[in-house]
Amino acid sequence: MKGRLWILAVSALIGVASVESFHAIFLEILLIAWFLKKDQRLSALAFAAFLLFFTYMFFVDQDNKTVLVEGNTQLMGVISTIPVVNGNQLSFEMKTNEEKLQINYYIASEDEKLEMQQLQVGLTCRLSGILEPPSPLRVPSLFDYKQFLYYKKIHWIYTLEEKPICQQFRTSIVMSIQQFRQQMLSSIKSDYPIELQGLAASLLIGDRSLLPNDLESAYQDLGLSHVLAVSGLHVGVTGGLLFWLLIRIGITRERVYVILLFFYPIYMGITGFAPSVIRASLMAMGVVLGLRLRMKINPLDGIASACIVILVVNPFYAFHIGFQLSFLIAFALIVSSSQILKQYKTPITQLTALSILAQIVSFPVVIYHFHQISLLSLPLNLIYVPVVSVIILPMFIFLTFIRTLHFMFLFDLLSIVLSRFVEFFHDVFIWVTDLHYTLIFGKLSEVELLVAAFICLFVLLKWEIRNVGNGIVIWLLFCVTLYVIPYINPFGEVTFLDVGQGDCTLITLPYQKQVILIDTGGKPTYGEKEEWQQRSSSFDVGEDIVVPYLKSRGIRAIDLLILTHGDYDHAGGGAAVLEHLNVKRMIMDRSPVQTDIETTLIETALRKGTKVSQALKGQSWTKGKASFSILQALKEGEENNGSIVLFAVLGGYKWLFTGDLEEPGERLLLTGQNLPEIDILKVGHHGSSTSSSEDFLKKLNPSIAIISAGVDNRYGHPNHDVIERLNMLGVGTVRTDQSGTITYRYLTNRKGKWVTMLK
Repeated sequence: MKGRLWILAVSALIGVASVESFHAIFLEILLIAWFLKKDQRLSALAFAAFLLFFTYMFFVDQDNKTVLVEGNTQLMGVISTIPVVNGNQLSFEMKTNEEKLQINYYIASEDEKLEMQQLQVGLTCRLSGILEPPSPLRVPSLFDYKQFLYYKKIHWIYTLEEKPICQQFRTSIVMSIQQFRQQMLSSIKSDYPIELQGLAASLLIGDRSLLPNDLESAYQDLGLSHVLAVSGLHVGVTGGLLFWLLIRIGITRERVYVILLFFYPIYMGITGFAPSVIRASLMAMGVVLGLRLRMKINPLDGIASACIVILVVNPFYAFHIGFQLSFLIAFALIVSSSQILKQYKTPITQLTALSILAQIVSFPVVIYHFHQISLLSLPLNLIYVPVVSVIILPMFIFLTFIRTLHFMFLFDLLSIVLSRFVEFFHDVFIWVTDLHYTLIFGKLSEVELLVAAFICLFVLLKWEIRNVGNGIVIWLLFCVTLYVIPYINPFGEVTFLDVGQGDCTLITLPYQKQVILIDTGGKPTYGEKEEWQQRSSSFDVGEDIVVPYLKSRGIRAIDLLILTHGDYDHAGGGAAVLEHLNVKRMIMDRSPVQTDIETTLIETALRKGTKVSQALKGQSWTKGKASFSILQALKEGEENNGSIVLFAVLGGYKWLFTGDLEEPGERLLLTGQNLPEIDILKVGHHGSSTSSSEDFLKKLNPSIAIISAGVDNRYGHPNHDVIERLNMLGVGTVRTDQSGTITYRYLTNRKGKWVTMLK
């Protein structure tokens, strides 16, 4: 079995994944069939590993349930993660006798904020608040927070009604390590220059809470986020420096090996027990143990053992992107690097080859999760990874060391020099990110993911036998195919995105002949917040919902952005859309007065080369079998009745999109022309009492009414009387607050199928 333990690890991993996706079973069938003729015993062991871990994962998944009940309750528990105070919000995870909870608390005053900043990991707290289930995913392909918590075995958001009352009792070794980690984070915040704090916390303790949002996004967009995740690079540098230091002060190698075996588990705790650092630390411990016992451990057996151990401890780690990328890249480097590196003679060409190897094998996983890749990822990795390995990370470790010895003058001097060095790279990253040298592919299906994985494997095999040219050609052809899939998709869609209390409708014609975005949503702010209440990062509908969804659909350009009027809940997300995507034309209302957001959007659009115009009544166009016309665009002073009203015929239905049109605007629409009967009505003003009059509905005679409104919104939308009116007239009603994102999918111009995110 020497050197073949990886087969059992892969079978175990497939067994875990098969509980959630039966597509994974196909991989196990191929694996067993591959080895059946060569080694029947190995095939039997692989099947046994698959069956064992499938059963184990099934029971772990079944056991991942709550015993608590929704509603008001009082609980006792221990703070298990570093409490985060962001503006006026406190959050942390807590372990009770029953299960883990996600705790949120809205701080009442600046003095109370100072008090909450003193909370530590390991404190036992008495809490009073409301248990609520996490919100389910409401927009396809976005980050699923509920699933994220489920994988951590958390089933409730516990919103506190009063501040926690905490005291210190005895703590475990694990909690003591976490307290030390929190102290390190506090020291980084207080002692390091602000330019270094985010990167120092990421590299030293695996905490990204100090990293600015724009900088973290830049790392992700440029394919450099692995640098921030503590992994093999950090474990190797840290362990190597500790080994060198201990040897230099006269400790024997045998004792150093023992010290390292104790050091790596502690290091896992200090860096937050991320899957990537657990993998790297377990492999490092295997190497050290082999050196101590004078045994040669096969690297494949080492990584396979680490994989199996992690899956036994927590099989949900298999769904963590850090786990997937860490094991995938490490496995590929172990298997293929020796053969590939023989083909190159200089360190630069070898480093380039290894970087290309990592890019190829990680491509399917990156596209599956992030839907895009940066064209500059490879050159930036070639430059920045060595810089982090040789300069930045060792310097952070050295700064930590001299700070511990209280050599503060030297610490301040070196940290200022390093901050200027790091700041230069970060400025370059943000500048490059703004250039948008990215390829948007859209979200891969599970079948496409499997095909991509096999093609990457084929490329590596070709590379190993010095026939990389053919492999690269096939890989590039596959990438081109993935890139053009949105343009050969015969289905059209009308999607009402759940953007909370706002409007955002996406119309995509078959083969992406035309992409129209009507409004962009936006979360308005109510009142000015004091400085202590302001958060370091704020939620943006355009940045966090609309743009990621468009990218997941493989949409790179918007032919027409229609902003029905200038209210923030309709236009607030427009800036992010204009910044991240190619918007060819933007149509705005005819109001003589522009809101602040409209002024900003016009400036952004002109800077990006987007054509800007005002809507005109009677303006119409056709594209394929779809037709559109603007029925009304009143010259009203920033009022809902000035909303652009769009009529469309597509997918076998007649549609009317009314923005925030209210009853006076409806009357003008009724008297101004002969309105056609329609099939689908996007209800005006989120179903408020001032819209959807009986005369208007009777004239239009819709079959289905779509209402876009936020869950438990402060306005009480949609109004009860409006819902009753629609029911009385026999109109079927679908609401984003109840159903999440609503999608109508059709083929050519035939009637299609309705799908909602929440059943």
